[in-house]
Amino acid sequence: MRRLPRLLRGALSLTWSAARKEFAASAALQLAAAACMAAQILIVQRALSGVIGVAEGKEDISDVLPAILALAAVSTVLTFANIARTELQRLLGELVARRALDQVLDVSTGVELLAYDSPTFLDRLQRARTNAVSRPAQMATGLVGVLSALLTIAGVSAALFFLEPVFLVVVLLAYVPLWIATTRASKVIYRFNVVQTERDRRRDYLSYVLTRKEEAAEVRAFDLSGFFRRQYEKLWDERLAELRTVVARRMRVGLIGGMVTSALTAATLAVLVVFINGERMDLAQAGAAAAAVVLLGQRLQLLSGSAGSLYESSLFIEDFTSFVAAMPVLDAARPKDQAPDGFRKLRVDSVSFSYPTRDEAALDNVTLEVEQGQVVALVGENGSGKTTLAKLLAGLYQPSLGAITWDGIDVTKCDPLSVRRSVGVIFQDFAKYMLTAHDNIATGRHERFDLRDEVVRAARRSGADSFISRLPKGYDGRLGSPFLGGNDLSVGQWQRMALARAFFRDAPFLILDEPTAALDPRSEADLFENVRELYGGRTVLLISHRFSTVRSADMIFVLFAGRIVERGTHEQLMDIAGLYAELFTLQAAGFLDPQQ
Repeated sequence: MRRLPRLLRGALSLTWSAARKEFAASAALQLAAAACMAAQILIVQRALSGVIGVAEGKEDISDVLPAILALAAVSTVLTFANIARTELQRLLGELVARRALDQVLDVSTGVELLAYDSPTFLDRLQRARTNAVSRPAQMATGLVGVLSALLTIAGVSAALFFLEPVFLVVVLLAYVPLWIATTRASKVIYRFNVVQTERDRRRDYLSYVLTRKEEAAEVRAFDLSGFFRRQYEKLWDERLAELRTVVARRMRVGLIGGMVTSALTAATLAVLVVFINGERMDLAQAGAAAAAVVLLGQRLQLLSGSAGSLYESSLFIEDFTSFVAAMPVLDAARPKDQAPDGFRKLRVDSVSFSYPTRDEAALDNVTLEVEQGQVVALVGENGSGKTTLAKLLAGLYQPSLGAITWDGIDVTKCDPLSVRRSVGVIFQDFAKYMLTAHDNIATGRHERFDLRDEVVRAARRSGADSFISRLPKGYDGRLGSPFLGGNDLSVGQWQRMALARAFFRDAPFLILDEPTAALDPRSEADLFENVRELYGGRTVLLISHRFSTVRSADMIFVLFAGRIVERGTHEQLMDIAGLYAELFTLQAAGFLDPQQ
């Protein structure tokens, strides 16, 4: 409860920035509705009094008509206000959800890549993304509902106090148990959702495995659908079993609160009968008082529900607000110095690196130098640290120890974005963007997005132009089968698109992590025979398991268990007869005729 004012200010600020006109209009309609309800009580009393007067011959029917017409007018305004408020809140919810999700995306794209190796971060991201869709708007509309209910209660209470103060006290006391029950029920559902976060992510993952094209072929080839479905359904069963317990507990709490409230409300109406019988109130006052008691009870119940929704949302919204609050911290922590536009000499100086989920170091005291214009290669067995080192050089990870310098400037202390602007990267698990062919390539340097001639030139250099030009819409043809009109590509063709993206980036330093894994032998040979011409004097770092593709590199670094254990040209490393020579010989043996 101490955090509620701060969370409420955050939700209101978000709502106001996203939809101030809609929020103000909704609030105004709430005020109008509250005034109309209070007016209805007094108009009903006057109408009842007039009707009784006509029945007793004390008044003429014309004396009652103004009250009846006033009641009809107020009811019309109230009906319109409720309809308009409902529709505005629908729009309000969409606008606030968009703004909230924008803030989540700011953080998810602003954090360093290493955060995605942390299950804790992924849990927080899941809750923030889920809660951003509904909770800020729910909290804002909950607040509006509370204010509306309070205003209505104030008006109706004033009318009821005017009629009989005792009823006001009893009715207000009747809804205290309901408020307590609602608050406790909100805590129960919040704790349930926090506990379920990781299970929900696992269930979502299994759902993706069962529905995405990427896994569809293997799921069918290995007959895995039943296996994954059983795991998926087990997680659902566990969630539903715990949810049944939570729902039962919330129902018990709500029932107890409702029973106490109903008993007090019944007592209020019993007192009303006693007052009528004792002639403390006339029939008109009693009718108006009865209507006021019922209306006040409805408003108090609405207040309880809105306040409960507000309180429940405040519990969930803290997951959202604490997540997006990281953005100013990230901005403040990010170095402001800009990296140079390239280098003459790159040096990795005693660099070590560890992942947060692993005990052993991925890189241990790595030192190497790369000259401008060189083609250098990283080789080694799986898990030796090649891709990790590539990500450090690309500015995607920061070393745990050591420095990476460009011409003596430690770029680990520079803005990572400025480092990445001078680096082009193709990863082994390259992205396949379901966009047009032009857009797929142009994302390599989105600042030059509209340069069609450069896009085509990059495609020709990678060999992608040969199949793009055959598409029905050419470079404007959409790639990928998930969307209508999309053209599916082979894995090798997708890899050529990734290569074209790297060419279009036109960066002075290019990192290629298994860039030809999906290419046929002829295409691979053509690419590496012309690597120096294709990359136009740029510095190239090549990672490959195919030793035949790296033998022409100016320098080869051999990694083992996170350390550089050998370095030199192909000829030098073969002369050493160490790990490189062993691996090269093993690979070459597969192409030799054992009979020769």
